[in-house]
Amino acid sequence: MQTILNFLVKHNHWFLLLLLEGISFMLIIHFNNYQRAAFFTATNKAVGDIYSVISDVDSYFGLRARNNELKEHNTKLLSQITELRATLAELSSHEALIGDTIARSLGSGYTFHTANVVSNPLNSVNNFIVLDKGSKDGIEQEMGVFGSKGVVGVVYLTSESYSLVLPLLNGKSNTSCRILGDEGASVPMLQWDGGDTRHSYLVDLPRYTKFETGDTVVTSGHSEIFPAGITVGTIDGVESTADGMFYRARVKLSTNFASLTSVFIVGNKGHKELKELMNKIPE
Repeated sequence: MQTILNFLVKHNHWFLLLLLEGISFMLIIHFNNYQRAAFFTATNKAVGDIYSVISDVDSYFGLRARNNELKEHNTKLLSQITELRATLAELSSHEALIGDTIARSLGSGYTFHTANVVSNPLNSVNNFIVLDKGSKDGIEQEMGVFGSKGVVGVVYLTSESYSLVLPLLNGKSNTSCRILGDEGASVPMLQWDGGDTRHSYLVDLPRYTKFETGDTVVTSGHSEIFPAGITVGTIDGVESTADGMFYRARVKLSTNFASLTSVFIVGNKGHKELKELMNKIPE
């Protein structure tokens, strides 16, 4: 403490000079507008430069923490990508297995193809699905189309590389069906009335038909388009027609059209011959 006091006493004239200089400087700034404006401008610039340097320093030292966060985020993304690839591979393998099983079950009387969905709008009464296979791939009109869960529709038109499918979710679609367990073997038609993409209706279902809620609806096999027994859906509601002569059964479709990405296409090898024969029947 004594050393500090001795230093101050020894150099008191310098401290006095600095004090007087400071007072003079303050007086000049206080009583002169130009000097005051220049001082504040210079002061603000200096303060701004200091804050900028501080911000740069903080940003520099914060880069390490930010880089660590990015590394963790990238690691999570890579892990998710790996999981997605494994899932896709599993789905592709599962779908291929389903396709092979179906192809074997159809027998030699049918041709069998696979295709991917290019377009699948669901916002119209008359929806159409576009597939990435066409006439050059052996796809023809009136071939049946179904997915891994059930019936999708019928090939309506083809070009060289694409096919247009009339799906169950189209007001013009009529699919011949039967209800598993129905001893009366009625063959009602499945028709869609728009709106609900998960349901369609069995119409003109005879009153003698024996069925319950939860029964499975399959293709009847009474047309040359679909083989018999391909799943269509399950009954989850029933009502009588206005005249009381028939039932109208609501069917929950097995195919979820909103998530449809790939399909199977089946063709009856005798379809053309049978069609030509039917056309020869006199009216």
